[in-house]
Amino acid sequence: MDLFDEYEYQDTLLARIYADSIMYFAKKYKSNWLLGRAYQYKGWYFQDRAKFQTANSHFYKSLSYLRKAKDAQGVADAYGNLGNSYLDVDEYQKSLNSQLLSLTANENILKGNPTGDALLNARRGVTYALSNIGEVFGEIGMYEKALEYEYRSLNYEIEAGSKKGEAISYNAIAKLHKEFGVSDSSEFYFLKAMEIYKRIPNQYGFSSTLMEYSTLEGSNLTEERKIEMINQAHQIRIDMGDAHGEAEVLVEICSIYFDDLSTDSLSSMLERCYEIIETEELESFREDYFKIYSKYNSRLGKFQSAFFALENYLELKAVSDEKQRTHDLIVGDVKYQLENKYYNDSLQSQNEFAVKETKHAKDIAYIQNAVYLGVIGFIVLIVSLFYFIGSNRRKNRLNVILSEKNTVIQEQKSVVDEKNQSISDSINYARRLQAAILPTSEQINQFLPNSFLFFRPKDVVSGDFHWFENKGDLIFLAVADCTGHGVPGAMVSVVCSNALNRTVNEFGLIRPKDILDKTRELVIDTFAKSGDKVTDGMDISLVSINKKTRQVVFAGAHNSLWIIRDSDKIDPSLFEERRLMKGDKRSLIEYKGDKQPVGLYAELNKFSEVEIDLDENDILYLFSDGLIDQFGGEKGKKFKSVPFKKGLLENCELPMAMQKTKLVKTFDDWQGDQDQIDDICVMGFRVLN
Repeated sequence: MDLFDEYEYQDTLLARIYADSIMYFAKKYKSNWLLGRAYQYKGWYFQDRAKFQTANSHFYKSLSYLRKAKDAQGVADAYGNLGNSYLDVDEYQKSLNSQLLSLTANENILKGNPTGDALLNARRGVTYALSNIGEVFGEIGMYEKALEYEYRSLNYEIEAGSKKGEAISYNAIAKLHKEFGVSDSSEFYFLKAMEIYKRIPNQYGFSSTLMEYSTLEGSNLTEERKIEMINQAHQIRIDMGDAHGEAEVLVEICSIYFDDLSTDSLSSMLERCYEIIETEELESFREDYFKIYSKYNSRLGKFQSAFFALENYLELKAVSDEKQRTHDLIVGDVKYQLENKYYNDSLQSQNEFAVKETKHAKDIAYIQNAVYLGVIGFIVLIVSLFYFIGSNRRKNRLNVILSEKNTVIQEQKSVVDEKNQSISDSINYARRLQAAILPTSEQINQFLPNSFLFFRPKDVVSGDFHWFENKGDLIFLAVADCTGHGVPGAMVSVVCSNALNRTVNEFGLIRPKDILDKTRELVIDTFAKSGDKVTDGMDISLVSINKKTRQVVFAGAHNSLWIIRDSDKIDPSLFEERRLMKGDKRSLIEYKGDKQPVGLYAELNKFSEVEIDLDENDILYLFSDGLIDQFGGEKGKKFKSVPFKKGLLENCELPMAMQKTKLVKTFDDWQGDQDQIDDICVMGFRVLN
C-alpha cells in the first residue's frame, strides 16, 4: 500500500501493478479489511485515470467490505472516496451527503479519545472531509461557504504539521479566490502553495498549482513566466505518465497560445492530444480538440478538413450545451435547497438563543428580587414590581418575535413542500400526457403481431419516443432520440412527435425522406417562435412498410436500421456497401442514417432514403443510442454496438417476445448497480404475409 501511495502520481503503470498486487493478496487471504482497502486503491487508480463510474463502483465495494470488517476509520474513508467520485460526475447532493457522513464518522472516532496512528488518521480524515465539502460548495457557486470549510481544513493541517495537506489547502483556497475574481488573494495563496511544493515531493499537486496560477487573470506574472510554468506542468504530467493530465495541459496550451505557436509545434501537440484522447477514451476533451483542430486546418488552408473538424465540434458542442443546461438546472436546484436549509437552520438557532436569553433574564431577576427583598424590604418590593412589569413586556416582545420567526419558518417550509409537490405532480402529469401520446405495444401488435418494444426512460418522462401510423397498406414506424432527457427532453419529444403526425396526416406525405424534411421544417418553425436560436431536435430511424409488396423504405437522422437476414439470401454487393456482421446461419446488415439531425443545423441537406425488398425471415430493429452508451460490466465501460449486434444474432431464432426478455436481461446484467445514463428505446419486428 505504501508503494502505491508513493507512485500514484509519479508512475501510473507501477501504481496499477501495486494496486493489482493488493487485490491479489486480499482475495488470496479472504480478508474483509484487506479487500476493502484493495477496492479503495483500485478505485483511486481508476479515478486518477478519469474512469469515474468504475471508481465509484470500487468505492462502494470498499465500503461494503470495511463495514463487514467493522473498521470505523475505513468506513469514514470510504464515505469520503464515494463523495469524491460523485463530485467527478457532478452529483453534488450525493457528494455533499457522503462527505458529511465522512466528517461525522471521523469526528465520532475523535470523541473516543484515540491515540497514536488512530488519532492521526481520524484528524486527517476530518481535514480531508472539510476540504472536500468546501470543494462541493465551490462547484455549486456557494463560495463563502466553500471558503469557510477550506479555512477550517487549513487550520487542521497546520495544527497537524502536514505540509502536503497545507499546500493542498492553499491551492484550494487560491482557486476559490480565482473564481471570486479576487486576483491578489488568489496569487498570495498560490505562491504559498508553490513555496511548499518546492520543498516536498508532490508532483501532481505542484503541476496543478502551476496550471491554475499561470492562467490567473490580473497576476504579476510575465507572459514568459506563464509559458514557462505551463511547459513545466506539461513535462511533469508526461514524467508521471498521467495521460489525462497531459491532454488537459495540451488543450490549454493550444487554446491560449494558438496564435503564438508555430505550425510544427501545433501539429505535434494536436497529434499527441488526439492519440491520448483515442487511447484513453477521454470523451470530455473531444469538443475542445476539434475546435482547435478546425482553426489549425484553416491556418494551413485545408478548408475541407477544417469544415469536417468544425462539424464535429458543433455536434459535440450541441451535446455539451445541453449537458451544461442540465448541469445548471441541477446546480441551481441543489444550491437553492442548501441555501434554504442554512437559512432555516439560522432562524432555528436564533430562536433557541432567544429562548435561552429569556430564561437567563428570568433567573437573574428572581435572584435579584430575593436579595433586594431581604435587604430593603418594602421599597425593593415596589422596585421589583416595576421590574417585573418591564420584564413581562420584554418577554412578551420576545414571544412575539419568536412567534413571527416560527411563522416565517413554517411558511417557508410550506412553500418548499408545495413547490416540491407541485413539481412532482407536474412531472407525473407530464408522464401521463406523454404516455397518452405514445402508441402502446398493443396498438402496434394489431398491425405487426410479431414485434416487441423495450422502452425504459431514464427519468419519469423521456426524451426518447416511438411513433406509429397506419395509412391503408402503409405502416410507419420510428424510434427517435430528442435532445436531452427528463422534462426538457420530453418537451422536445412532444414537439417532434406532433410534427411527424402533422407531416403524415395533415400534409399527406408518405416517403420517409419527405417526412423527415417536412418534420425538420415544422420543428425549426416551432422553436423559432421563442425568438431564440434553439438547436434542439431529434435523431431518428424511420421506416415505411408496404404489407402487400413487402417493401421497406428507410430514412434516418444519425440513427440506423438493422436487418437480420439469412446469410445465403444476402446480395453479395451488400457485403461491400453495408457494415455486415456474420452469424452462423444469419447475418446483420446495417443501413445508416444521414449525418444530420431533425432540427436546426449548420448545413441543412435534403434527407436520403433507401428501398429494401424484404425476405421471408427478415427481422428489423430500430433503436436509440441509450442502450449502446450505457456504462456497466466489470470495467464500467460502455455497452457499445458490437455486443448489441451479437446478442441480437444469437437470439434471432426466438419469438419476438422472448427476444425482448433476453435483451432486457442482458442490459440489466450489464448495468448492474450503475445509474442509467440515458433513455432507452428499442423496437424489433417481423413483417409477415
